[in-house]
Amino acid sequence: MWLRLGCIVATFSFVAPAQRPVFEVASIKPGNPASGMLRSMITPGGNLRAENVSLRTLIEDAYQMKPFQLLGGPRWIDQDRFEVIAKGGPSANADKVRQMLQVLLEDRFQLTLQRETKQQNVSFLTVKTQPKMKPSKEGSRQYSSTKTQRDGTENHVSFYATPMAMLADVLARELGQMVEDRTGLKGAFDFELDALREEAEPNPFVARLTPSLGQIGLKLETTKGPVEFFVIARAERPRAN
Repeated sequence: MWLRLGCIVATFSFVAPAQRPVFEVASIKPGNPASGMLRSMITPGGNLRAENVSLRTLIEDAYQMKPFQLLGGPRWIDQDRFEVIAKGGPSANADKVRQMLQVLLEDRFQLTLQRETKQQNVSFLTVKTQPKMKPSKEGSRQYSSTKTQRDGTENHVSFYATPMAMLADVLARELGQMVEDRTGLKGAFDFELDALREEAEPNPFVARLTPSLGQIGLKLETTKGPVEFFVIARAERPRAN
């Protein structure tokens, strides 16, 4: 690890391959461009099923990174779609399945990543006033919904059974920068707000949440801090099964 031009650069240092968990069996096939299905999920029994996903999506899932943290790579990592079906075994939890996916990507896509840590904008989600949120009922399903308004200027967005860490993740993806939960609010909450629509946004269901956080008693505080990025040094289309 060394310091150069204000950023720390380090190649991944992994443990020996024999010590890393691997899938019992794994299949990678081209996706179906005609299908409207696009999903990636870990299912009970330590299994992974991904349909019509890009290599970029698989990498983000394997390393639990935000989209803006992954840099570089050939154009096809966004364009090509793949179907991945893999079995990890009944004792494999979600974290172990992600480790297995990392090994699979290295083996089948010849994926090599480098880490870089740079000083970037970092925001903290904090409490501004008395939070206008209701604790969720135990066992409630986590989801969100959006209702577009007739005048097109805003969307009414409702969140259910949502922890503050998950809200911070949604805001990070909206802003393209790291957002960390510093509210101190534990558990999951139900809340709603009116999000502002951008005139140039073609998707009627997409609106910015950040300017509306005050409606639920929250705010963002932004400063500079270290942010980790992942740079694709090598990626090849997968070998046939």
